[in-house]
Amino acid sequence: MILVVGATGQLGTTVVNKLITSNHRVRAFVRRSSNYQHFADKVDLAFGDLRDAVSLAAACDGVEVVIATANSAVPSQRKYSFEEEEGQGYLDLIEVCKRQRIRQFVYMSLPVSPIDNQIPTYRYKRLNEQRLQESGVPFTIIRASLMMDVWLALLGSRIPLRKAEAATLERPFWFGRLFMRLVGRMIEERGLAVVNGDGKARHAFIAKEDAAAFLVNSIDHPEAKNAIIEVGGPEALSWDDVVAIYSKLLDRPIRPMYSPPGIFRFLLKILMPFSPGAANVIGLNWWAAVNDSAYDARDVSNRFGVSLTSVEQFLSDKMRLPAD
Repeated sequence: MILVVGATGQLGTTVVNKLITSNHRVRAFVRRSSNYQHFADKVDLAFGDLRDAVSLAAACDGVEVVIATANSAVPSQRKYSFEEEEGQGYLDLIEVCKRQRIRQFVYMSLPVSPIDNQIPTYRYKRLNEQRLQESGVPFTIIRASLMMDVWLALLGSRIPLRKAEAATLERPFWFGRLFMRLVGRMIEERGLAVVNGDGKARHAFIAKEDAAAFLVNSIDHPEAKNAIIEVGGPEALSWDDVVAIYSKLLDRPIRPMYSPPGIFRFLLKILMPFSPGAANVIGLNWWAAVNDSAYDARDVSNRFGVSLTSVEQFLSDKMRLPAD
């Protein structure tokens, strides 16, 4: 039995679907208030919350492998406590897995940088990586570059969100919805792209489907035991490169509007006391503006049997779908 924690999120939903297709026995850890109906008759449901240690213990009963994708880079609630969920919640989950002798804990993480400690999502990723490595639970940590399904939309386009299941940017969080309302169609309607920093930071943007494939294919993979695996797409691109791809596919000039990193850093500090969730989103944009995650994932993709999707192919496929 494989337990998916974060099963109704954008990445978690894709992981559940891949596990079902591969004929794995799946248990989805979900809140009763979440949207789980699309796979309710195909998996075992465990109702609970990362803030409820009793529900975590019940969910892990009889489980051999845990895949944990739960995070709140973009929170789904107005009031959110990173400490309660990604802090204490993951600590309780790891402790339960240790007591129940889970065979493998697969954890979705993010690249490392010098500013991780200033951004809640990155700070807790590092903390939970350390906890896993010290727990004695057999672990696999997947550090993935920026996900196309989210970050290509943040440039100011709804094209990456076409037919997106459980899309992160469509969560009912005021800041994310306000941002997408203001800039969500700028590329299509005005020929403008909102670019983090000077456009030169390079990332191996990875499609959600490919990230999910790495998580699923790491189960019982001999190279995945007690390993940290860095994954990305088939190429490292700058933000300017991505804008150029939009321009090519839309067959029109797209002009980048650069956002100075200092603005993100300033807003992060200003917003943190009032809305940690909004500050976290700003911090993620700061991170993406000043750091690279230019992984060369071609070799690891071959070893883990993952066929990588390029940014151009991803956007081209999305453009063939009807607009929302």
